[in-house]
Amino acid sequence: MKKIKAFIVDSHWDEFAAQNEVVLLARSENETVELRFNSEKFTLFVAADENIDNSKVNESKNLKLKAFNQKTVKALYTKDQSQFLDLKSYLADNSIRSYENDLWPNDRFLMERFIYGDISIEGECEEKNNRKVFYNPKISPLTKCRFNLQNLSLDIETGVGGEVYSIGVCYFGFKNLSRVYMLTDDFSQEDEITKFYYNEKSLIQAFLDDFHRIDPDVIIGWHVIGFDLKFLIERSFKLGFEFELSRTSKKSNLREAKGLGAYLDIPGRAIIDGPKAMKAMFLSFENLKLETVASSVLGTSKDIASDSNKVLEIERRFKEDKMALAKYNLLDCTLVKDLYEKLNVFNFYIEKTRNSGLLFNKSGISTLEFDYSYLPKLHRKGYVAQNASDFNREDQSTGGFVLEPKAGLHERIAVLDFKSLYPSIIRTFKIDPLSLVENDKDSLKLPSGHLFSKSSHILPEIIENLLLKREIAKEQGDIPLSQAIKILMNSFYGVMGSPKSRFYHADLPSAITLTGQWVIKQAIEFLENRNIEIIYGDTDSIFVSLNDTDLSENKLCEDINDYLGAVLKNEFQIESYLQLQHELTFDKVFFSKTRDGVGGAKKKYVGIKDSKLVFKGMEFVRSDWTQLAKNFQYQLFEQFFSEFNIESFIKEYIDKLKNGQFDSFLIYTKRLTKDISEYTKNIPQHVKAAMQIDHKGPYRLKEVSYVMTTTGAVPIQRDPSQFDYDHYIEKQIKPIADQVLSYFDKDFDSLFTGQQLGFF
Repeated sequence: MKKIKAFIVDSHWDEFAAQNEVVLLARSENETVELRFNSEKFTLFVAADENIDNSKVNESKNLKLKAFNQKTVKALYTKDQSQFLDLKSYLADNSIRSYENDLWPNDRFLMERFIYGDISIEGECEEKNNRKVFYNPKISPLTKCRFNLQNLSLDIETGVGGEVYSIGVCYFGFKNLSRVYMLTDDFSQEDEITKFYYNEKSLIQAFLDDFHRIDPDVIIGWHVIGFDLKFLIERSFKLGFEFELSRTSKKSNLREAKGLGAYLDIPGRAIIDGPKAMKAMFLSFENLKLETVASSVLGTSKDIASDSNKVLEIERRFKEDKMALAKYNLLDCTLVKDLYEKLNVFNFYIEKTRNSGLLFNKSGISTLEFDYSYLPKLHRKGYVAQNASDFNREDQSTGGFVLEPKAGLHERIAVLDFKSLYPSIIRTFKIDPLSLVENDKDSLKLPSGHLFSKSSHILPEIIENLLLKREIAKEQGDIPLSQAIKILMNSFYGVMGSPKSRFYHADLPSAITLTGQWVIKQAIEFLENRNIEIIYGDTDSIFVSLNDTDLSENKLCEDINDYLGAVLKNEFQIESYLQLQHELTFDKVFFSKTRDGVGGAKKKYVGIKDSKLVFKGMEFVRSDWTQLAKNFQYQLFEQFFSEFNIESFIKEYIDKLKNGQFDSFLIYTKRLTKDISEYTKNIPQHVKAAMQIDHKGPYRLKEVSYVMTTTGAVPIQRDPSQFDYDHYIEKQIKPIADQVLSYFDKDFDSLFTGQQLGFF
């Protein structure tokens, strides 16, 4: 009898040795563990009074469960997927409604046991394929276990003819190996890291041999699915052999969704792709190119920048200097590895699993994370849920409350922010699907008018537990855990309003947003009754002038929290978990006017605190504006807040632009959402630029960098000159300048026409 602790890397449903099994691949402290369970079946529910053809099911069982329509249900079980699909077709053909017919056995297996990544394993095992294999062991959840993931950072280089030139790898964890597999017929330069191969098949096969020997848990890279792995799979097929990375008998599955990119399931392993990870962690960069992110985080970058003629340089190195190509290939691997370690990417994904239950490959799919946390608890409350595609979606809920800002310049402005407003509203007002279904039990009428149950609910307790974990994480300085919990909690509101969620109901998001509006209006009314000026309000934040009050920011928050607590207790007989807190105080903050000059522009402002500028919703933080515009806006507001002559600054900036001092800042970079041949009408400038590029390689051009010249848009690959400075003045300088000039009742055009023409 063996007893060990492990962390689950992947789960799937497999057909093995004439049996259908739930398969888990896990990592213990120093070894790979495979778990196989052959007693699990596909499951769905139907109303208990439905007559079902017994030949369609393996087993039927009456249960003390009911659907949200209060009908008692029974469970139907099938032995395998084929029978399950036949059963679903049979039910649909006979207009028999089913429930939870879209859950895989491996997902239901883990969630019903409340397993969140870490498990304790006890049972008999055998050594097989360099791992411990358990059959039907006893498993139970753990709080945390010790383990060390084995990882692979992967990058490939390809030729214009569609060949694999090289594969770079960096294995790290408890087995470390850096290697480049290079295509060549000259072995004279081969060394310990760079290995040479006569043909692509032997090169790829050597990579596969090492891959399965080292046996990584996680594959990382930059667009590693959509480019590297997809290319290797397709190239191997053309060469007449299979490129398979699976850890079990179940084959890998590569699929593509139009507009969403490629997906790859590798049984037993996880993939964490770089750009997707940056988005999942809500990390913001100018763009998601590897060189941009690496430069920002690590202070270093790629050996060949993508804004140069990358394809030609790779071709040159392959023909003339293969060791230089190997260096470039391996550097991309180590850059990704170093980025993940510096940004705590692995710890973030581990903590997401430990709090959402979803394993790495499904992490971030908020509807599934909600299911995992909510469904098992719902079952124990006596209910089953509908399928994710069962009912028509109603209109989307209203958004958060936004108070129009007072346009202009303001001093000493405190930003007061409701901490986790929507999760706190859910917790305070007991908003969740079960509470809505049973709203006749101990009813609570919200400020929005919706009814929920004070005593029958699930989600408020989940949020309470997560908030407690997050506070502990913040106290201990555990940033990945704190961030993972924050993102998970904030997703709950979106899930209940998502057309892809089985728990969608229009009343749920509406109740949250309308109550949120009520909360912030209550806070604003409280302040205004004390003659405290409100400059702006947005969803969960209030911008307060401190000029006419002696109260500190913290005292203001304390008074508002006390007031809201009293209102909720007296009017609703509930405890308040709403918490307004002081975020920061700007020395000065500027809100520009709307384009029509009526009122202030919402969600757009610039503030200064301790000589540092903070931009919100302005061109400076947008990726579709040139560096010229961003530099101009930053320097313009430096001048503005320092009370220097704005008009002189604008004139000098334009003079420098026309003198060619900013030529390197004129580049636009935009995505191509489809092949350039598909653009036939109203062709935009960036597509016109892309049409001038002699693009080579196996995949279509997806991004173009270009400048505007007197002859139109020209890609940077053509070394453009004769820049159209008037275009940049009109499209990049003027809109930003007018934001500030309007404060002085002036506009950009008046500086070139009328009385002020001579100024320039």
